[in-house]
Amino acid sequence: MQPPGGADDLVISTPERVAFQYPIAGIGSRFLAQAIDLIVFGLLALVIGIAAAAFGAVFHNSQLALLLWLLLSFCLIFGYFLVSEALFGGQTLGKRMLRLRVVQDRGEPIGFSQAAVRNLIRIVDFLPFFYGIGLVALFINGRGKRLGDLAAGTLVVRERERINLYDLAATAQPEPEAAPAAAPSIWSTPVAPSGTPPSAQPAASPRPHLEPALRRLVVAYAGRRAGLSLERREVLARSAEAALRRALPALVASVGPLAALDQLAEWEGVTPLRRTPGTASWSLTLGILSIASGVLVFLSPLGVITGIAAILTGGRAMRTVRAAPQTWQGAERARTGRILGIIGLAISGLFVALFVLATVFGALGAH
Repeated sequence: MQPPGGADDLVISTPERVAFQYPIAGIGSRFLAQAIDLIVFGLLALVIGIAAAAFGAVFHNSQLALLLWLLLSFCLIFGYFLVSEALFGGQTLGKRMLRLRVVQDRGEPIGFSQAAVRNLIRIVDFLPFFYGIGLVALFINGRGKRLGDLAAGTLVVRERERINLYDLAATAQPEPEAAPAAAPSIWSTPVAPSGTPPSAQPAASPRPHLEPALRRLVVAYAGRRAGLSLERREVLARSAEAALRRALPALVASVGPLAALDQLAEWEGVTPLRRTPGTASWSLTLGILSIASGVLVFLSPLGVITGIAAILTGGRAMRTVRAAPQTWQGAERARTGRILGIIGLAISGLFVALFVLATVFGALGAH
């Protein structure tokens, strides 16, 4: 969950009411991590070469050594990043050394499917040389995402230690006040129940500037509010009542701290309940299939068809998201599907055109 205006930080929360705030990894740290991984990659490739040569020497068969070297090198090229990120929580050795981690857009650990998609698109990101396309995509989207991240719905972040949601509330507590305000008595104006929705609260409360600790609490709370019981929400609001009273004194005095926390959540939180249209996922799938078909050459006609389909479905998904952004998400996925569809269509179309030209000139030559 990303707070408004916080493009350099990713703030998320978990069902265990644990909040995390990660700074998004910069280009420099990612480059250093990649350099470390390439050194490790080179060492592993050297070990594979030595092992293959030794194996060939034992069996006195150079062709067998070459075959073994090609097979193991292929597994290394396509398996190092995929296996490392899938098995070690989104970290390769280079990322671990620099305290970087690949996570899903909402902060959850990545699975095998996300790692597979992310590293399959790495081939496209690497074009035309050393992540040329990836760097362009990274600068364009503004959140440190190359095409592989856009396709898989992932993000590279710098690790920070976890913060419990109730600890956040405790950090928002002030020092004991000398003269705390008296609680409303039975003779004063009646107080609405603490569960009163924000729509029933006074509308004149100005939007305050929140303390950093309180804002982290509010953003984390906003993402889990729908999954918390009323009792837990009340306990959390009471634990941060003093900070809430400083932020919205009139609202706390009139309808209680929970109402104030809910109001701040409405202002500061980003709802995690938006759905992704199926056309966005279809566009991404068709885009990947189009590139794969184009690379295989003999499936180029299929690549042309799937590329066109990826472009059309991606455009439809983007129009759906733009028409109702409060209900739908997935514009990045749809946009990535369109880009992959365009690339796949270009590759496949080139091979189809070459095949047609070769057929035409062959027929003319026969006559």
